[in-house]
Amino acid sequence: MLALHYSYPQPRLIDPPINLIGFVFVGMGVAMNLWSAHWFRKKETTIDPHGDAAYLAQEGLYRISRNPMYLGMLVTLVGMSIYLSSVLVFLVPPLFVWIVTVRFIGREEQALLKKFGVTYVQYQARVRRWM
Repeated sequence: MLALHYSYPQPRLIDPPINLIGFVFVGMGVAMNLWSAHWFRKKETTIDPHGDAAYLAQEGLYRISRNPMYLGMLVTLVGMSIYLSSVLVFLVPPLFVWIVTVRFIGREEQALLKKFGVTYVQYQARVRRWM
C-alpha cells in the first residue's frame, strides 16, 4: 500500500485530519489479530493456515466471523487505506479478500470439515465466513 501510495501519487480522497480515523481501524484490526492469536495459543491449536487444527474455535470473535484473523487483517488494510486516502490503495482490501478467499479459506474449510465433521457444518450454518 505504501509503495502504491508513494510511487503513484494521486489526489487524496479523504483530507487530513479526517483521514486519521484510519488509525482507529488499524488499531481494531491489530487488536482482533492479537486476540485471535492469544485464543489459539490458549487452546493449544495452530495459527498456521497450513497446519492441523486441534480445536474448533467458536467463542469470542469466532461467534461473528469464521475468520477473525483475516477479518482483522482486512480491517487493518481498510484503516491504512483511509489514512493514506489515495485511489489505488482502496483497491488493496478487495484484492486481499479475493486472494485470501481463493488461496487459503477454501482449503482451510475443507480441512476443518474433514477434522470436525458435522460440528463444523453446524458452525458454518451459524457463522458467516467474513462477518
